[in-house]
Amino acid sequence: MNKDGDLKQTLKEVKHLLIAWLFFASWVLIYCGFEAYSQDHEDVKITLGMPSWVFWGIAVPWICSIVFTIYFSLFVMKDNDHEEK
Repeated sequence: MNKDGDLKQTLKEVKHLLIAWLFFASWVLIYCGFEAYSQDHEDVKITLGMPSWVFWGIAVPWICSIVFTIYFSLFVMKDNDHEEK
């Protein structure tokens, strides 16, 4: 790959990562913000031993972001050869 191809690939990867980061950060902040403060403190729903808003607002986005990172690093990210020719 030449320098233009390297730059295009890098910009493509950065775009993917920024979009994913914004998506997961928005998911955590918006969901937790609405769900954590709208629940009655006496009646907290439990999912897998933790409050439901923690499970759906923190644990699930973390798991999804880990799956995304593995997919991204295996199938989207390209290794560039920088040897002088």
